[in-house]
Amino acid sequence: MQLVYNSLQIIAFGILVAIYGLVVANPLAARDEVQRGACPEDYSPCSCDLTSNGLEVVCADVTLENIHDVFYRTQSLYLYSVLLTVTSFSGTVTLPPDVLKDKRAQHIYLRCPSTSAKLNLIIDSASFEFTRFNTTIFEIHDCDLSAQADMNFLKGFVVLHTLSIVNTWNVDAISSLPTNTLLAIKELTISRCTGLGNVVFPDLTPARLERLYLDGNNLDDPQVNNILISIGSSSSSSSLEQLSLAGNALSKVPRIAAFSQLVTYEVSNNDIAFMSLSTLIFSSPVRFLGLKNVALTAIEGGAFQGNYTYAQVNLENNKLAAFREDVFKSMLQQMTVQPPAVGGQLIVTGNPFDCGCGLAWLIRDNQPLIPSVKNGVCGGFFRFEDLNPDAYANC
Repeated sequence: MQLVYNSLQIIAFGILVAIYGLVVANPLAARDEVQRGACPEDYSPCSCDLTSNGLEVVCADVTLENIHDVFYRTQSLYLYSVLLTVTSFSGTVTLPPDVLKDKRAQHIYLRCPSTSAKLNLIIDSASFEFTRFNTTIFEIHDCDLSAQADMNFLKGFVVLHTLSIVNTWNVDAISSLPTNTLLAIKELTISRCTGLGNVVFPDLTPARLERLYLDGNNLDDPQVNNILISIGSSSSSSSLEQLSLAGNALSKVPRIAAFSQLVTYEVSNNDIAFMSLSTLIFSSPVRFLGLKNVALTAIEGGAFQGNYTYAQVNLENNKLAAFREDVFKSMLQQMTVQPPAVGGQLIVTGNPFDCGCGLAWLIRDNQPLIPSVKNGVCGGFFRFEDLNPDAYANC
């Protein structure tokens, strides 16, 4: 008879460390940053710490039966956060109803082992029923959701503000997200996943999403366009502030004019050779624009429209040979209104700019704009700030 062994490793921890761009939590590192003390109850075979955030329980390589026993016999109703790392020799783990035995967790993290063959995770619709009024963060990492029929396990999570699915295969069930009860959702991350482009993106109405991170999902232009149409036609069109589409399979910069509050836009690490007139129209003052390493060779005049006074615009590691006046002058003029340490910055490291007369508008005629250009180099090693304006007298 084949021996099948299931275990759940539960780690509760405190502060999340957000890494901008992908915005992925690193809870294990955060554990060392919180003052820790002894817990008031015996959680063996698990261990427990009491922190300023609340109870943090660690159950390493403990069977599901023992997990039920721990949470059944302990009296503390409220936990700060719980992370379940699921392992199984059978390749599948099904979380039953009421995993936490009526306990409430502010943060819940589900994690599968980081192996080439991802573990199939199935979550019962009632697995976390008793914590739905308390949980504000819910994350799934490193799993395979191919057998997950829907997202009904999140139904009724009325205070949930952050949902993340990271490095997970077959996230098709996201189309069934019960958005009519996720009233407080502000941040949605689906990063390094498969299956997102196969389904209709959920209408998030009536929620007002503020941050959407869809990095590394191999989404192409039509798939991203369909997602943005869904978001743009929902209640989130006037609330979305941050959008990341880095590391996909884009050949164009997706239009974002529909999002009136958008101030941070990341599309780095795609394959976008050209930007045309009015590609980017921002209604709110820009904070960050990421176009790093997108194989950009040319930008049409008027591509950047909006207020860039305080913006960090990253154009590193592209293939731009021309630093054109009709592309960059207006942006740089806005940035130089403020002192260099306060105003925005245009980062152009690693572009093969030509030193010819195409730079005369900047080097000869607009020297005050140069400090707002970071790492501008032409001819391979001539820094913009070192070029002699007199050399462009005849241009």
